[in-house]
Amino acid sequence: MALSTQPADAAHSSDWAFKRLFKLESECRSSTLAAQIQAIGQFPKLFDQFPFPTLVGSAFLKLGDLFCNSPNSLRYHIARVFAASQHHLPHTAYAEELLRRILIVLYSNDPIARVLALRLIGNASVVFAKFPEAQHGVLLRYQSSHPLEVAAAVHTTESLLKYSPEFLSVVWETVIAKASDTSVLDSVRAQLIRSLRHAAPNLQLSTLLYDHCCFWMDQPGSTITVKEAALAAWKAVIQPHNELKHVDAERVSHFVLHELRSMRCASLALLGTWRPKRSDLAMDFDGIKGRLVQFIESQFQPSTSSFDFYCTRLAVMSLARIEASYAIDAAPQSWVFAESLASTALQAFDSLVSTATSVANVCELSTNALLHDLVYATMLVVNIASTLHLPELLPSAAATVASSWRAVSSTAGHACNRRHVKRFLKTTWAWCNRTGTQSALAASLDSMLETTNCHVFDAAIAIALRGKLDDSFIARCAQLIEKSICATSSDGMQSHSRHALWNSIAILLAHHLRPRAGPNQPSSNKVPVDAVIKWCTTTVTRDCNAENREWFYSSSGPPAHVCQTLLYLLAAGGNWQALDLLVKSLPLHRFSTDFQEWFGAMSLLAEAECLLDNTDQFLTLIDSSLGILRVLNNQCPRHTFQIFIVQIRKELAGLLDDCGKHRAAQSVHPSALLFARLQIERTRELIAQVNFVLDAFLSVDSITRSWLEGVLATLSSIALGNASTGFALPPSFTPGPSFFSMPPNPVIDIQTRPNLEAGEATVVAASGSQLHVIVEGFLQFSKHKLPVSLRGVRVAIWLSQRPKQGSDRDLLSCANYNLVARNAKNQSTGDLAYAEDASSSDYGDCWDVALAFDAVLDGNYFACPCAVTMPQLGAEYSHHDVTVSAHIHVSCALVDSSDRVWWVGPHCSYPLTISTTVK
Repeated sequence: MALSTQPADAAHSSDWAFKRLFKLESECRSSTLAAQIQAIGQFPKLFDQFPFPTLVGSAFLKLGDLFCNSPNSLRYHIARVFAASQHHLPHTAYAEELLRRILIVLYSNDPIARVLALRLIGNASVVFAKFPEAQHGVLLRYQSSHPLEVAAAVHTTESLLKYSPEFLSVVWETVIAKASDTSVLDSVRAQLIRSLRHAAPNLQLSTLLYDHCCFWMDQPGSTITVKEAALAAWKAVIQPHNELKHVDAERVSHFVLHELRSMRCASLALLGTWRPKRSDLAMDFDGIKGRLVQFIESQFQPSTSSFDFYCTRLAVMSLARIEASYAIDAAPQSWVFAESLASTALQAFDSLVSTATSVANVCELSTNALLHDLVYATMLVVNIASTLHLPELLPSAAATVASSWRAVSSTAGHACNRRHVKRFLKTTWAWCNRTGTQSALAASLDSMLETTNCHVFDAAIAIALRGKLDDSFIARCAQLIEKSICATSSDGMQSHSRHALWNSIAILLAHHLRPRAGPNQPSSNKVPVDAVIKWCTTTVTRDCNAENREWFYSSSGPPAHVCQTLLYLLAAGGNWQALDLLVKSLPLHRFSTDFQEWFGAMSLLAEAECLLDNTDQFLTLIDSSLGILRVLNNQCPRHTFQIFIVQIRKELAGLLDDCGKHRAAQSVHPSALLFARLQIERTRELIAQVNFVLDAFLSVDSITRSWLEGVLATLSSIALGNASTGFALPPSFTPGPSFFSMPPNPVIDIQTRPNLEAGEATVVAASGSQLHVIVEGFLQFSKHKLPVSLRGVRVAIWLSQRPKQGSDRDLLSCANYNLVARNAKNQSTGDLAYAEDASSSDYGDCWDVALAFDAVLDGNYFACPCAVTMPQLGAEYSHHDVTVSAHIHVSCALVDSSDRVWWVGPHCSYPLTISTTVK
């Protein structure tokens, strides 16, 4: 995958976008209503494809004009466009002009047109909320006698309050009067009351709203709809200031036993935010506690038709906070309920698993719901044990966690939500570490070695990599490996024994890679590596009958979700012989053609590492591996990082071999000095390549990054020692998980204003002048979470006499451009009229000297003003009529919260003509 790419085809240029806009505008003027509606519906797609402020602003103005002069049927569809594209509205600079067009319709005589105008103002409230004209227009609509107009005014009011809370003080009296009017529809009253939650930041209004909400909740004639809205608004007012008092908790607790589930959920959620204070301890909690206990016990009754798991969890947690405030010495009721809830969830899940005849049947059944209940019940036990602060409860809570882990391990990985289960395993392991009960969980891994669940397997590997497994468990894994691997010599294995064997091998390999106090070198991992080699040797030397080998692999080979983990664990430990044998033993026909070729490339790489002493064979095998990876990368760009790492490995091996031969010769011939200089130049190029890889990928794992840093130290010692006085030995090639799966990078799509892309005419700049360019773009993030927090974008820009050479997949060209960008002089974007000495205008000194400009991120969008000083052509040439062809290079980087710069790209070049005759 390329680091970041800029669309180069004509369909992605800004010229094409404006042509598309003009075409849609002409279609909107069509005489056919269907064609007009179809054209209006294309605007959101146009905004998403080309979200540049100039185009977006022009398009919204055209839609505003169309809204003024169209029938209501079209106005409805235009309002929908504003709703679908409201995230693009902040980028327009014509909000006030657009509002004027909408207000013309708002003050018309057609009530339906006024309703549609109100809806459009609400959809565009992100930019209209700050204008008094919009606020006044909405306020006047409350005086209408048309019910649809009043409902639209209510909806628009709520939308405006999201972005302009001060509007509430203007509309307060009107909203309160309408909300208290019993003749108004309950749905309208409820929406008005919910809109009042924006009074929370205003202490005066929140105090008034507090009293109004209490009145609406206690009013005998209030309907359920109004009470529910009042409770929601009351909760919004109380939560920011944590002002829930005992009397408030007493009032809310009466809704715990309400027959309507939404009321129960709202009251329990509000009680869940209540933290009893010391002054409240003198109050009587028996009423609140009794209602909570009554509700929980009613859920456990056999006569209950449907068990409300969510509300029960909230009630138990609220009860626990009350008991924690009283510091009860006896066994708290909340703990008894939590254990009962976890036990019920565990029994239901175990019963489902036991009734299934196979794992496939478990997958077909509704395991997700029961698994979620089990996870939430276990987390409830953990939270209550932490809330009550009773040390005697910790072992029991840890045992519940261990039981839940065993239950999760009994299901297949694809039978449950991946993110949900991974978060549960990570959170509970962190809690066990914090409370010192990790031994109970680590001990339960012994009974989970036979799991087919990939999430539990990944969690066990993560625990082993951190060195949190005790020696007795490691010894049991080693014994299981030595005992089980013998059974694979002639006969197959049972499914559970097969999974236990390979899970144990992976856990032991990960355990030996754990960090240790001494030198950061993996300890002896002879047992798992020998087991892999023995199984692979048995597989390779078996009967050539394909069916026989297929049966042998299915009955004793590593499962699919373990294979890739084994590859990177073996590579990270430097066990290339075992990795080579493992790849050759896999049934490649089971995989796609691309995977077969990728496995072939990994096999060649492993063979090369095994023949490291023979440099010629090593380089030949590395070249073959690189060739396969490049072919795969051309088909689907997801092997770029892998190619870069293998290429650095190849160049390092060749450089060290040449340096060794040069040192052995000890020649004083003048050619030896030339050779030394060439070696130093090669070393500097390789240093630039390593620095580029370290700076261009944000999510590189620690093992691979440590190897790259070790390579950098070796190269630095070679450069300082002139390749003849000795140098630090390089670390062994031990890539981590990032080498086997492309580390995700944000993609930056950029555009320039003015448009510098080669079109009908190349941009011409005057000699000695400053060319002002705005580089703008959007960030596209992958679904994976980044390890850093981003705060801005840095743009490096410079003049060059050559266009961009090579692609984003060419390591040497990327490193060269990265070297220029890294050395850029940082400039302020607030003052572009900097002194000429910031970028020398002398003809010989202006080329390939970069300036860096920073811009802040506005969501995913950024706009960075830049300026480049053109060279003085008259000082270089004797005559005055001179024209020179040049190129402007632009390279983009991300800046994180620690001010580290990540040059993720893209790198683009644009043609430019510099002339002494242009005005």
